[in-house]
Amino acid sequence: MPAATSSHEVSIYRVDDLNLDVARGCVSRGDVEITLSPLSFELLLALVRAAPEVLSHDDLINQVWPGIVVSPETVSQRVKLVRDALGDQATSPRYIAGIRGRGYRIVARVSLVTVAEPAIIPVDSTQHLPVRRVANRYGLVITGVLFCAVLSAVVLWWRPDTTGNHMPAPAPIRIAVSPQSVAVLPFENLSPDRNNAYFATGMQDMVLTKLADIGGLKVISRTSTAEFKSHPDDLRTIGQELGVATILEGSVQKMGNQVLIDVQLTDTHNGHQLWAQSYQRTLQSIFGVEGEVAEKVAVALKARLDPAEQERVASIPTHNPAAYVAYLRGLSLWTNTSAFGPGPMQDIADAYRKAVKLDPNFALAWARLSSILSLSYFNFVDYTPAHLAEAKQALDLARTLAPDLALTRVAEGDYDYYGHHDFANALVAYRKALLTSPNNASALVQIGYVERRQGHWQSAIKYQERALALDPRNVQRLRALGVSYWTLYRFNKAKEIFLEALAIHPGDAGVASGLAGLYQGEGKLAKSEKVLAAVKIPPNDWSFFRVVFRQDLLNRRYATVIRDLQKALVTQPVQPGSLGYYYQQLGFVEQLTGNREASRHDYRKAVAILRQASDWPPMLGVLALAQAGLGEKNTALATARRAMMLLPSSRDAYGSPICKYFLALVQVRVGEQNQAIATLQQLLAAPLGSHVWGMFLSPELLRNDPAWDPLRQDPEFQALLAQYPNSQAIAG
Repeated sequence: MPAATSSHEVSIYRVDDLNLDVARGCVSRGDVEITLSPLSFELLLALVRAAPEVLSHDDLINQVWPGIVVSPETVSQRVKLVRDALGDQATSPRYIAGIRGRGYRIVARVSLVTVAEPAIIPVDSTQHLPVRRVANRYGLVITGVLFCAVLSAVVLWWRPDTTGNHMPAPAPIRIAVSPQSVAVLPFENLSPDRNNAYFATGMQDMVLTKLADIGGLKVISRTSTAEFKSHPDDLRTIGQELGVATILEGSVQKMGNQVLIDVQLTDTHNGHQLWAQSYQRTLQSIFGVEGEVAEKVAVALKARLDPAEQERVASIPTHNPAAYVAYLRGLSLWTNTSAFGPGPMQDIADAYRKAVKLDPNFALAWARLSSILSLSYFNFVDYTPAHLAEAKQALDLARTLAPDLALTRVAEGDYDYYGHHDFANALVAYRKALLTSPNNASALVQIGYVERRQGHWQSAIKYQERALALDPRNVQRLRALGVSYWTLYRFNKAKEIFLEALAIHPGDAGVASGLAGLYQGEGKLAKSEKVLAAVKIPPNDWSFFRVVFRQDLLNRRYATVIRDLQKALVTQPVQPGSLGYYYQQLGFVEQLTGNREASRHDYRKAVAILRQASDWPPMLGVLALAQAGLGEKNTALATARRAMMLLPSSRDAYGSPICKYFLALVQVRVGEQNQAIATLQQLLAAPLGSHVWGMFLSPELLRNDPAWDPLRQDPEFQALLAQYPNSQAIAG
């Protein structure tokens, strides 16, 4: 480890294979100098000097941009420039790692060279290169090569320290991780038929499900490991990034009826293999392999299983090979989709339907079928009573077959939460799931969502953070945490989380729409424009696409909004809820352009659709807007007030403000201006932010949104905006 300096300033830092020459302000790798701007060099130097400590955005701003107002995204962009110059990657960092919710730090080993005399730089001799693994089509061939640490003599010149101060030597990087922690990397598909890739993906998920049932282990969720290779070169860095002491790797080869599965458990610190085994089975005898693997991992990590855990781990979900294959296909489809549109969700449900048709006693498949049907109902993929009834039927069968199964409990919670907005009963079910599956990140995050809707914000964030500890690279959960923070008016924290999620998955539509919606609420339309331009958001994904056409609406690009909405309505298989929302929005924009005939046509279409799918209070609010557009003043006001009555804040603290927001919009459209201003006053004075479907209600929104144009000249409205000059004033 590097020795401390005494009365001289450090002139050279050695960071892995890089040399940072402080005196010359340059970075080199071997004989090759790497081009960095002075600002980029200063940022890198600040991180190196702090290693292994984390520097927050504020720390970096104070050190690199002293006395200058700089946003967190400027820091993130500068970090990206440094990474690009060094050939580093955010997903598998060699030098600079982003630490969720905290900032950045150097993960490479740092050594110092002082100016006292030519010196030998000590190297931590306990750090060995990891054992390498080579996979072939017959399995994993394990080869261990032990490399000695090499001491390098580096002769350098020195510069006197005029201040009399000295830089303390960075300590070796130490990550506090439990020795009984494991991440399961994607299993490699070695089958000659590449269409069998689903089998490897599904097998990985089955092993994870079994491991999650073991209370003595910390198990990282699949989402956070999905982007890594099956057999990466640097397990140590991945272990640090995921916060685990061990990694389980595997490969699966399926040829006809024969299946070969190879797995190995490796210590991430030193690369030593802790356990490895091959399983050669037929499809008829493969059942239970995932339980055997989970049990061997627990033994290797010295995690004790109580009798109930032993029984759960050893249980075999089905003895039907075809049903098992269909189930694995459903798991694979779920793993490989980030979209919740009609196509992907229908395919997942169909795979589980096939599994239970082949084996009606397959409780796991019934539970997962119920969950996916409940979620697709909530997302308006199929918002019909028949669809929800199928979810209930699948849940009842899972309860009959395996009432104490963790996934059955999760399905119960999903049915109550997504199907009926019964948050109290959903909370009971999710907590029961944790009793038998303590590593179930889905149950943890759902508890967080329930707590949020019940108004227990600090508890909600606690559960969301716990879920992220088990699933640290899940961008959708990061996005949800960002939304929680922005609802608490912690805008900078929310942006930091969104930017972190985009660093993990730059093209994610959900995260980009969240960040863009936050910028829209702050009135920073140029920034939201830039964020949205960098991603592709499909029109049929209405929960995200509405942020896109809102961007055009706020910029008063009415022709673009009309074009995009008409295209979505004609070419995309949107479902009744979103279809009615699109027609209502189209009617409003056409009204703004003066096309009254087209506007009334679309408002009537919206009313006809939403009357068939409007038992959810926010959609009643959309129905009220369409009724107001048709001039049905009393009906519209009654519908909007009914939505508020059905969803008071006591029932849903998170969703309730949207109904009051719709009431204000209806009041403006029917000419009740004084009442609209009073409603807006209540919303802006609320202790929590009003989350308006991807954007929060703010003074900037009121200034930019043409929906509020009828209030522009009203003195009371102007006084309201003067009271809240910007979004920070609300937070204050």
